[in-house]
Amino acid sequence: MPWSPEQALSFAPDEATARKGEDLATTRKWKNLEGNEKFIWGECKSSGTAYYKTQIDLSAPAFKCNCLSRKFPCKHAMGLMLIFTNQSEAFRITNDYPIWVKDWMEKRGQPVDEQAQSEAERKKREARIKNRDARLQLMTTGVEDLELWLNDLIRQGLASTEGQAYAYWQNIAARMVDSKLGGVGKRIRKFPLLYSSGTEWPERMLFEIAELYMIVKGFERLEDLPSKLGKELLTIAGINIKKEELQSLRGIHDDWLVMGVIEGLDENLNYRHTWIYGTNSERIALILEYSFGDSGYPVTWRVGQAFNGEVVYYPSAYELRALVKAQKGAVALFEEPRGNSTIDQFFEKYARALSRNPWVYDFPCYLEEVIPVMDKERLFVVDREKKYIEALPKEGIAWKLVALSGGQPINIFGEWSGEYLIPLSTIVDGNFLGL
Repeated sequence: MPWSPEQALSFAPDEATARKGEDLATTRKWKNLEGNEKFIWGECKSSGTAYYKTQIDLSAPAFKCNCLSRKFPCKHAMGLMLIFTNQSEAFRITNDYPIWVKDWMEKRGQPVDEQAQSEAERKKREARIKNRDARLQLMTTGVEDLELWLNDLIRQGLASTEGQAYAYWQNIAARMVDSKLGGVGKRIRKFPLLYSSGTEWPERMLFEIAELYMIVKGFERLEDLPSKLGKELLTIAGINIKKEELQSLRGIHDDWLVMGVIEGLDENLNYRHTWIYGTNSERIALILEYSFGDSGYPVTWRVGQAFNGEVVYYPSAYELRALVKAQKGAVALFEEPRGNSTIDQFFEKYARALSRNPWVYDFPCYLEEVIPVMDKERLFVVDREKKYIEALPKEGIAWKLVALSGGQPINIFGEWSGEYLIPLSTIVDGNFLGL
């Protein structure tokens, strides 16, 4: 269905989206512009390296885009429509639909006798979108409040925070929680603990402030972030993806080895980190679980345990956290995974992860042939190039590692916090030994 430019712009939800759509109505910002008399689609370059998948059903018209915009149609859909209006020859005519277009077509192509069910689903979907938009608006207001507080904190100087009552921190944390920024509120409640780090507390507090300010700046550009990075930001801020949503996604079938397990307590909530490795995919995944009180966890994970199963990763710009969708049974232990031969090699890998997702906090670290060394009750691991990082093991583990090594190189797997390594396992006689 041909439109005039004026007719196309009339579909925009507001003038700002129309203007942004006009800015995107150039073929140099798109790839794979294709379609036919029923559908058109294309991929629009984001501000990063990703592309937004955008499609239009010409008969309705109806719009679909995988960006995080709260506007409908979004600026990408408006740009695609305007290109079609002004340069229809730029689209390659085809009936060979990409899978992401096929999926949308199938969802839209409901039989007539399912119209009532489809209408009910449509209303539910609209309600979810309305609730999500309301929550995002509340979060945006909270982020603006956070930015003012952070700026005031810097202007007054970090020294002004010393001696502040707990209520000082609790007040802003509670405002963040009220704004649906639970993740942010949780971090602020931990600020008073920074003073226990001695003379290093200003540096640590400044780091935390910078992390929060990065969240503020991320929200300002939420619509321009690559889709998965935007979802990561919302998760960090406080919007959790439900496990039920992951169950519908296709995972990775593999034989998985449990490489490390760590449990702890965070604000009266028990947590458990379980790191697993896929022998065929060579992917590492983090199974993050929580439990209240003495309720425990539904599955017991043991270091060295191997099982066949399907694992689904949470959407992220750098996928680590995952859900075990299906566990089919135990398998024989397989070859030891490849680790990092030097500490510099590990840091290069860590830097690449941060370049894709600046909100990577817990990161797997597997070092080959390192020697654990004690120095004034502090534990360090030293690689073949004589470079070292500090380790922060559980109580009683430091000397155990030194004894297992006997001054000889061993392989150590652990969790990197960004500052130090938490050793979780080592290799003894070809088997993983939990620490």
